[in-house]
Amino acid sequence: MIANYFIIDDFLLKQLEKLDANSLYEKIDDLLDDDIPCCDIDTIWNGLYFLISSKEDPIYDKTNFEDYAKSAFIFGDINFNTEEYIAYIRKEEISKILEEIEKININNISFNPKIFDEKQIFPNIWLKEDKELLFEQLEMAFDELKRFFYQAKQQNKNILITIM
Repeated sequence: MIANYFIIDDFLLKQLEKLDANSLYEKIDDLLDDDIPCCDIDTIWNGLYFLISSKEDPIYDKTNFEDYAKSAFIFGDINFNTEEYIAYIRKEEISKILEEIEKININNISFNPKIFDEKQIFPNIWLKEDKELLFEQLEMAFDELKRFFYQAKQQNKNILITIM
């Protein structure tokens, strides 16, 4: 399963919200071919989420905004009702999420691949790869995704997330 993030305008978001699941999948396939800003963090998305949150499952409860922001950063805010994972973040939420994400100093987080392996965090690579290389991949994905969120914020647009 690969995570892709797309910057989309309000018009496209409204179109997507009206589609049934089959049409939504077709439209997302079209987005992959279009010249639309995209951030692909490949299969490292779940490991990145576990690294920054120490949690296995997303938290959508906004009463604890710190946990919510970490979840929304990886998984989005509002889910489409589909078999595959498709969600989005409205442009109004992006700044608030970034404020929490900016508080994370990824280099101060203890990375123990053994814990990732024990918790069966996807993908199953944590003890098969070099620890420093794995952390470097997580760090690069974090920085790339953060830059992508800033790009969406600057453009005043929404973010569509697919994990398929």
